[in-house]
Amino acid sequence: MKQLTDDHVLFINASQNRNGNTARIGKQLITTPHYQQLNLVDYKIYQIGQAFSDDQFAEVVDQIQQASHLILGTPVYWHAMSGCLKVLLERLSQMDNPEKISVFVQDADPSETEGPTKNIVRRFTNVLGMDYQEI
Repeated sequence: MKQLTDDHVLFINASQNRNGNTARIGKQLITTPHYQQLNLVDYKIYQIGQAFSDDQFAEVVDQIQQASHLILGTPVYWHAMSGCLKVLLERLSQMDNPEKISVFVQDADPSETEGPTKNIVRRFTNVLGMDYQEI
């Protein structure tokens, strides 16, 4: 595993478990002292087109906009990235984002999911003119 160091790294944990395997792998990969972890399970983020007063997307955006490097970590749920990560990416497509994004996939055998997930994030960063950095 390649270790990442960077200023103002925000690790977004897309697992339902705040301190599970995805969080553990994130801690192994990120060695910068400016690293922060945001657990998506702690926020209500609704799908594109839904407008509810308790949507917390703006709170997540505030934290993302302070980061120079966004690292996404997702477990494999039903042979794909977590649903909360997919919703986040869809919502992020409507705003300004950090300069760099990386992603990792955690599972006992993520081989079938890792490629498609990385391709989605790579396309996302390409469309938005961001720098995708491989982990």
